[in-house]
Amino acid sequence: MNTFTARVELQSANPDDYKRLYSEMQKESLVASGDRASSGNIEFKSKDKLSIREVIDAVVRAASKTGKKFSFTVMKDKNLDKLESRMRYHLQH
Repeated sequence: MNTFTARVELQSANPDDYKRLYSEMQKESLVASGDRASSGNIEFKSKDKLSIREVIDAVVRAASKTGKKFSFTVMKDKNLDKLESRMRYHLQH
């Protein structure tokens, strides 16, 4: 299963706007990956989306409901288990 990280920043937002963002992101199955913040670049994780396009669509839907302009980045996380396995294999041979 793929894991994605989305970072969202609301423009000219107040703490209530960020509360709404958290709520809307949660409805889209995106959970905050750190402490709740009321400003800046907020990071969310998604583990149940199959494609990066699904995550992008979910972020746009959630952030749009705040009524604020926003910017965001979505990245596919690397599967470290596979990477570590490959590294161990190369070190052993």
